[in-house]
Amino acid sequence: MKNQTIAHRTRKDEPNNQTSGPIIIKNGIRQGDSLSPMLFNLIMDKIIENLPKELGYRMGNDLIHIICYADDAVLIADSEENLQTLLSRFDQIAERLNMEISISKTKSLTISRNYTKCKVELRGTPKEQVLKFNYLGAEISAKRELKQEVRIQAMKVARTSGCLYNTIWRNKYMSTDCKVCIYKTNVRPVLT
Repeated sequence: MKNQTIAHRTRKDEPNNQTSGPIIIKNGIRQGDSLSPMLFNLIMDKIIENLPKELGYRMGNDLIHIICYADDAVLIADSEENLQTLLSRFDQIAERLNMEISISKTKSLTISRNYTKCKVELRGTPKEQVLKFNYLGAEISAKRELKQEVRIQAMKVARTSGCLYNTIWRNKYMSTDCKVCIYKTNVRPVLT
């Protein structure tokens, strides 16, 4: 957020004991502030609410047009034109709410049987089209290489489990229930 006014924050001047006007905050909320995630989610909800839902990709009976986790957003459309419209609209709404999209981190990916060129722009800058990217630890590829994606996730599970081998799995003083709990909270989530 760029400039926000907090109307209820005031201060009293010593000499005449008068209350000041609103205090302008120019740096936004500090990273790590407990209020930060809630405010960010409120703003992201506002952006998502105002995106045209009819431009998404049909999955069963649902139209999916955006997937978000924290400050990562994936826009999904069934055509280049619809994706450009979603991206432009997302940018307009974000800008109106004093949010800024990272131009350098924004990429496009087309998932299809045959390679398809996708030309989308953000504020006049053409976006790089990639063949794969990582989203929340999972590799998404243009070629739908599910075997490779499953192999990568299985390797991550093996590494995680291997790190716990001596301290947890071979620990004869730890109950099986405790080991199962550790498996469910530390190893299984890597698979999903």
